[in-house]
Amino acid sequence: MISSHRLPGSSKSEGEKASPFPKRFIVIGKGGTGKTTISAAMARALSSRGSRTLVVSLDPAHNLGDVLGSPLAAEPKEVKEGLSALEVDLDSQVQAYVRKKLSQMRPIYGHLQIFNADHFLEALEQSPGMEEFAMLEAVGEIRERSPAYDAVILDTAPTGMTLRMLSLPAVTLLWIDNLLSLRLKILERRAYIQRVERSDKLRTEDLSGDDPVVQELRRYRGEIIEIQSFLRDTDAAVLLMLQADKLSVTEADRAIEKLSNGGFTVGTCIINRTTKGKERITRYAVSGLDEFIRRRGGIRWIELPDMRGEISTPQGLDALGNMIIDALSAQQGGHR
Repeated sequence: MISSHRLPGSSKSEGEKASPFPKRFIVIGKGGTGKTTISAAMARALSSRGSRTLVVSLDPAHNLGDVLGSPLAAEPKEVKEGLSALEVDLDSQVQAYVRKKLSQMRPIYGHLQIFNADHFLEALEQSPGMEEFAMLEAVGEIRERSPAYDAVILDTAPTGMTLRMLSLPAVTLLWIDNLLSLRLKILERRAYIQRVERSDKLRTEDLSGDDPVVQELRRYRGEIIEIQSFLRDTDAAVLLMLQADKLSVTEADRAIEKLSNGGFTVGTCIINRTTKGKERITRYAVSGLDEFIRRRGGIRWIELPDMRGEISTPQGLDALGNMIIDALSAQQGGHR
């Protein structure tokens, strides 16, 4: 049996409107908690209920295709009626990201090629953080595909990498705003010099409107804002996976803090492979899950049974997926 609850102290007040059922799910959690299986099961259930669904693996160690029983690539593949899936090739994504940035920067900084700037830019491929930026770029491409689907499910990389990727939009916007401010100051100085030399009036905005650096920064700012909205708006929901073991609970607790600091809200935790009776009570106490539940009032949770080999079949995946969608629908106060 599946159980779905709200944490103590978080019950809905009478007359509170039900939230709309999400269109996008970001499934995160420690490696081994069942993110991929849950993502695949939810995708199958949603597609069976008439939602055109796309499920995406962002995990470099892909096994989404194994779970769905179909080899996948970087382009969406229909694995059953109404359900498409893809696996992001992170190595290729990093290379494509660097090539794209080089092509955008060459027209602006072409004069620097005499200093072999290309050599240094291409070294970015091996630089720290490139995988996360490339993953964010992949999310941007998924956002562009999303209008063709009713639901999108992101099966993410292990927690640390995913948290770094999710924090990038806010950090990047901060950098862009500072770079824009710096560039506008440079243009102000340039305008001042030209006024002195020509004795006529030149406004900063006259220069910034045609300045390729400002144009590129503003374009990229708009792109990052769109990706951030795709991940954080009311159509998106973060599902945090964990199990009743100390490491999983500790990592989930830290993830909630970091997500909250980044502007994300964890609405639902999914506790996978739960047991019953005295064993459940003991495991929850020893792992600290009881304390986690007590402190994290306001978060809802879904307890999933340990289905063992049952989920190795499409029928088993469908049963698991329907459990989850029904539980989420009940939490939203609606029907799916």
